Parts: sequence; C-alpha cells; structure tokens
Amino acid sequence: MKRLRYFCLLFFIVASCRAEARRPSPVVRNYLAEVVRIVQANFVNRAAINWVTFHQNLLAKASGANTIAQAYPAVEYALAALGDQHTQFYGARPVKGAEIPPAKLFPPYPDEPVPGDIGYIRIPWVVGRQQQLDAYMTNIQAHLKERDTPELKGWIVDLRGNMGGNMWPMLVGAGPILGDDTLGYLVDANQTKTAWRYEKGKALLDGDIQAATAPYYTLKSANPIVAVLTDTLTASSGEAVAVAFKARKHTRSFGAGTCGVSTSRSRFELSDGSVLLLTTAVFADRRLVRYGHSLAPDEPLRPAEVVPRAIRWIRAEYQAKN
Repeated sequence: MKRLRYFCLLFFIVASCRAEARRPSPVVRNYLAEVVRIVQANFVNRAAINWVTFHQNLLAKASGANTIAQAYPAVEYALAALGDQHTQFYGARPVKGAEIPPAKLFPPYPDEPVPGDIGYIRIPWVVGRQQQLDAYMTNIQAHLKERDTPELKGWIVDLRGNMGGNMWPMLVGAGPILGDDTLGYLVDANQTKTAWRYEKGKALLDGDIQAATAPYYTLKSANPIVAVLTDTLTASSGEAVAVAFKARKHTRSFGAGTCGVSTSRSRFELSDGSVLLLTTAVFADRRLVRYGHSLAPDEPLRPAEVVPRAIRWIRAEYQAKN
C-alpha cells in the first residue's frame, strides 16, 4: 500500500511538472493578458465574445512558449477567431516585403474616358506622410477644377480599386462633389456616434480637422447628380467614401459589392513593440444606417457595363431634374 501511494505521488509530481513545462512562461502570460485587456476594452463586437474562453484558448494556443515572439502565432489565431476581417497584428519583427512601396504592388486603376457632358473623378487609395497626403488632396481637387464645366450633367465618382488607407484625404478630395454636410458616423462598442463631415476644404471628425487643403475648389454647379462606382476591391477607407455618398440626393451606385470591411481601426502598440490594428467602430451613413459589411450597389453590373450605364443614368436623371 505504501508503494502504491509512493507511485501515485510520483505520478502526480511528474504530471504537474509536465503541465507546468507546457504553460507559457510568465513573461508570455503577462503579454497575453495585455493583448486580452486591449481587445476586450476596445473591440467593436466585444459584447459578443466570451472573454474567459478567449483568454483560456489564447493561453492553450501559446502552450510551451518561452518568449513573446513564440506566442505571436497564438495571438494571430485568437484574433482570427474573433470573426473580424479587418483586425491585423504585426509582431515586433521585420516584415518580409515591407520595403516594397505599396504603389508598385497595387498601382491605381487608370481613369475612364467619358463624354464632354459627364464629369469624372477617380478617388484612389492613399497612404503616406503628410507631404504625400497634401499632394493627393491637391491633385484630386485640381482634377475636379480642370474637368468642371457649366455644361456637365453630372459626375462619376470612381471608387473601384480603392483598397483603403487614410479616409480623410479621400473625403477632402471628393468633398466638392459631396458638398458641405455631415457625411457619416463612426459607431463604437459603447454605441457612441462620432460624426464626420466635409466643410470648405476640410474633413472633420467630431469637429476636429483630420485633413485639409487650401485653397479648396467649389463646383460650378452645386449638388450635382452623382454616379458612384464600386467593386470588390473597394475596401476600408474606400468604403468610407462610398458610405459618404449613401442617402445623398440624386446619387446612385453601380458595379459590384464592396470588400466588406466598412469599419474603422485603431492602432495599439504593445509592450514589446508589436502593433495591433483593432476594429473599434463601424461606419454608419448620414441616416445612421450601420454597415460593417459589404455595400451592395444600387445596380449590380458586369465591369464592361458599369461606365456606359452610369452615363445613361446621369443623362436621364438630368433630364428628369430639369
């Protein structure tokens, strides 16, 4: 009997040691707790998550990790399990291919030729430093000025291939067509609504200037008829511009449904230098209709049909309006 008790005790000790060896190290456990705190406090759909289970699964996935870098795959797995397509995690390590300029990987689509009675502007994706953003806004408003004539029946705003980046210069670029108005909202996990608007060359969030250009352009004919073009590559900030045109008078969309990440992300830097881009709000239009998913066009069309159909609609709308 004593021998049996001895072997049982020995088995328990060995099993406990093995279990302890599989546990993440203390530094890893602290790091994972940091990740959970940030995500639980800020994730837009936090009310739908069982955070005890989330934390337990994260620890289990990081089993045996002795360094924070070894726990990165567990963090990526846990974030993917949130079911959100926009959240991204970047470990504190060089990213292969990061030295390649985005413009070489994803060149903007070319402009479409249109007849003289139709205005056309492409709103491409944009990222970069302030000098690049300033040049972007100046360039788009210069194109608007160049193409604007009293004879125009309406405008085509082409968002196809706009994969996102910084939404504020995009709203400034499209602002003369959108007009001075509240364009949409960010709605966070607390149901707090923060308005974004365009006003005289400025894009504002809750009244604070996010991007601006001066001088700014004003269309020769205010409140024009607008055809908005989208495709499956219209994503994130590109979708924000599409949302800005929702519920606008004399506006209709054509093409294909957008990518489906019509949400806002916030940047969180973790203690080891890794970065979490976490979805913290969904886009809502000026009527407070929420998205967070793909925006379906008013008229789904094959690519070759999009521009001709948009032109026909603008002309018909113009005739009906006048």
